[in-house]
Amino acid sequence: VAPAAALSGAFSGSQMSTVQNSATMTMEYIPSGMSKAQWQKIKDAEKNKNKGKNLGKTGITSFSSRSFAEWQKAGGKNLFPVDPKSVKDVSKLPYMQRPGGKPDDSDLKPKKGGFSFGGKKKAAEPVAEPEKKKNWWTL
Repeated sequence: VAPAAALSGAFSGSQMSTVQNSATMTMEYIPSGMSKAQWQKIKDAEKNKNKGKNLGKTGITSFSSRSFAEWQKAGGKNLFPVDPKSVKDVSKLPYMQRPGGKPDDSDLKPKKGGFSFGGKKKAAEPVAEPEKKKNWWTL
C-alpha cells in the first residue's frame, strides 16, 4: 500500500495557472512604397466602386439578360448557330457568336475614346545626332 500512496502524491500538485496577454498584436498588409493612408484610400475606393449599383440586375459581371417579352420580340433570330465565314456583315451573326456580343447589339456600335490600335501613326520626328565623345586619353 505504501507504493500507491507515493504515486498519488506525485499527481497531487497544484494546477498550472494560464497566462492571458492583454496586448494583442494586429498585422496588416501594406504594399511596399505606400503609406498606410495611401493604401487605405485605395481600399476605400475599391469598396465604394459598386455602391449605388444594382448588382442584382447585372451581377458582378457585365452580363445582361433579356426578359421573355424582349426575347419574343427578337423573333428567335439567335436560336441557331451561323457559320461566321459565310456571313459578310458582323451584325448578321448572333450575339452569342460575336466576341463581346450583347443581346441589344450595343457591341456593334462604335466606341468613343480609348486606344486605337489600327489608327494613323504619327510621323517620326528627326533625331538629332549625338555629339562625338572626346577621348580623354589623347587631349
